[in-house]
Amino acid sequence: MKLRHVNATEKSKGETPVTLHHRKPNKKELEEFRQLLLVRAKQLQGDVDGLEAEAFSDETQKVSSNHLADSSFEQYEQEFTLSMIENETEELKEISRALEKIATGTFGECEACGIDISLERLRVMPYTRICIHCRSKYEEEGGGEVYGVHPERRV
Repeated sequence: MKLRHVNATEKSKGETPVTLHHRKPNKKELEEFRQLLLVRAKQLQGDVDGLEAEAFSDETQKVSSNHLADSSFEQYEQEFTLSMIENETEELKEISRALEKIATGTFGECEACGIDISLERLRVMPYTRICIHCRSKYEEEGGGEVYGVHPERRV
C-alpha cells in the first residue's frame, strides 16, 4: 500500500484513506522524541563499543588455524562487524542531528520540501530528515536514501 497525503475528511472510492498528521510536535511530544532518541543512542553506543572491541581484539587478528576456509571466514566475520559498526555509527550521527533539531526548534521539518513530517513517520523513524512523500518521490526516481535523507542533501 502506497502512503499518500490526505486530509482527515478525504474519502476514496472503496478505500480507507491514510490520514497523516502534518504538524509540528508539541512540547510533550518533543520530549518523548528526545527521550526515545537518547535511549536509542545509548543502545547503539553500547553496540558499537562491543563490536569495536570484538573487531579489533587480538583474538580476531590471530588466525586460529592454517586452514584457508577458517581464515576466509574470520576475514568475512571481521568485515561484517566493521560494516555493522559503520551503519550504527551513521545512525548515531542521524540521532545527534535530530537531537540538535529538537534543541533549535526545527525537528520534524522535511529538508527536501519544508513541510512538517507526519507524526506517524517520526514515531517510526524519529531521526528521519524527509517526509514520506519526498522519500517516495526519490525512490520512484531511482535515487537511494540513507536514514530518510536523499544522498544529495546529506551534509
